[in-house]
Amino acid sequence: MPARLDLLMFHALNGVAGRSIPVDSLFVFGAKHAIYLMGALLVAYVVVSWGTDRFEERFEHFVSAAVAGAIGYVSENLIGFIWFRPRPFAVLSDAVKLIEKSGLEKSFPSGHATIAFSLAFSVFLRNRTWGFPLMALAVFVGVSRVVVGVHYPSDVLGGAVLGCLAAAVAAPAKRRIEPYLDLFAFFRNGKRKERTS
Repeated sequence: MPARLDLLMFHALNGVAGRSIPVDSLFVFGAKHAIYLMGALLVAYVVVSWGTDRFEERFEHFVSAAVAGAIGYVSENLIGFIWFRPRPFAVLSDAVKLIEKSGLEKSFPSGHATIAFSLAFSVFLRNRTWGFPLMALAVFVGVSRVVVGVHYPSDVLGGAVLGCLAAAVAAPAKRRIEPYLDLFAFFRNGKRKERTS
């Protein structure tokens, strides 16, 4: 993304901050807590299929999403270590910061965006009904991180691309971990209910 466009988009989105308490609260929630809502939805995606013929498949999706999240987490930290980009509030005097973050932390890529998109895209690849809401939440997380002043739009875009790539890499991983899933009592019990239903 061109630097000028990146700055223009940052100022446009961050310009929303500090003008309304309800709006600020919404984006602070998106920046800090929406990713946990995504995790809860991912768990619900599996739990609602308990005892049905979809349980085994969805549990495998859950494990694949977890692997994607791990790949994304390691990758974004490695990139941040190789190339450090300061957070916008650390270099822009007019940036509005709504959440506490250290100026010593890297900005690119956005860790929240990377994890959010790795989880959302993992499900989206397999189930559009659950995948679309999760992708929408991932976008909300990314936009919120810019609005609250802790990331540039290009940080979020980089995190989104990295997260989707992590999900694509992790997608075939379930074939290699399937033999180990029976070690989990939760998985065995779900399959047992499936056979007796």
